[in-house]
Amino acid sequence: MSILIKSKKILIILLSCLFLSACGFKDIEKRFFVVSIGIDVPKDHSKKYLVSLKFAVPGPSKDSPNESQIVSQKANSISEAVRIIKTKVDKEIDFSHAKVIVFSEEVVKQKGNAGMYYWFTRRRDIQKISWVNIGRPTALAVLKVKPKSEYIPSNALFLALGKEGSETPYVNPVFLFDMKYRLIERGIDPIMPIIVAKKDLFEINMVGLFNKSNLKLTLAQEETKMINFLRNREEKSAINVTKGNTMVVLNTQKVKTSYKIFTTKEKHPYIKVNVSMSGTLEEASKRVPISRLSEYERAAEDEISKNFEKLLIKLQKADVDPIGFGLRYRSRHFNEDDWQEWKKLYPNIVFKVDSKVQIQDPGLID
Repeated sequence: MSILIKSKKILIILLSCLFLSACGFKDIEKRFFVVSIGIDVPKDHSKKYLVSLKFAVPGPSKDSPNESQIVSQKANSISEAVRIIKTKVDKEIDFSHAKVIVFSEEVVKQKGNAGMYYWFTRRRDIQKISWVNIGRPTALAVLKVKPKSEYIPSNALFLALGKEGSETPYVNPVFLFDMKYRLIERGIDPIMPIIVAKKDLFEINMVGLFNKSNLKLTLAQEETKMINFLRNREEKSAINVTKGNTMVVLNTQKVKTSYKIFTTKEKHPYIKVNVSMSGTLEEASKRVPISRLSEYERAAEDEISKNFEKLLIKLQKADVDPIGFGLRYRSRHFNEDDWQEWKKLYPNIVFKVDSKVQIQDPGLID
């Protein structure tokens, strides 16, 4: 009797499976894969956004390069734009390969646009490890660039931002999940690399700094490199040092930074930043003997300390904190009043930078 009851239950389950719909699944040949996304402001400003999706179009054979197609749409929301773009393509739009998101400088400068970043994190089919960037002159212009070395759509950006290809201290890649974290976490502010579109190549050597809603400050090339050093994201670089009439270039092999916040009542609050560098002489305008290396080490220490202090004061005046000084303060002070106290401290806190440079090799044989 029990066997008969079990058989009936199994039959009911099998019959119920016949009524399940499988329309949610699409074969790969019925999908259109997005590799990069661009968000601009329309020129006529009739709508809030100009959303551009760059699709990968597979080549007819393994030996032929893949092509791409860009479809754009104006709308008052990103969701609306995507749904209208669906009416312009013949396949289901798939965002699972969208690894690069580009916002135009005009978009990120506008106040009240912070909510658009959350659209990307709310969509379950967009990877949270996608890179977010600022595009110049527009996001669409960045999507249109096709370097001659690129055989897969947007692969040049994937290699540059992922540092799987070119390695440089001027690139500050930022993931989508990190952008969202910095938007909501008190004590640390968002940061995005700036991609400049040229005729047939990209230039990525600057960075934009945000408060909790919009772009506040753009850093130049050397300042971008120092931000990478302060975040301990890069060690290999080149530092120019001038002593008298001699200019030398230090090829750094190791860079380490650390800091500590001092808020004792006896002294004015200050942040002590320690910078440690070691490397070799890569270039010099004059011959530098080994006996004089210590002189150039001291000259490098003075110049590095001065440049770092200048950058930190610049961030302070712009009221942005991409390093996370406020987050460090919060980790040691837990009351709400302490956070309000930090907001009063940061605009007036003093930075003291101590640099140590070691030149391991002059690059010549005496």
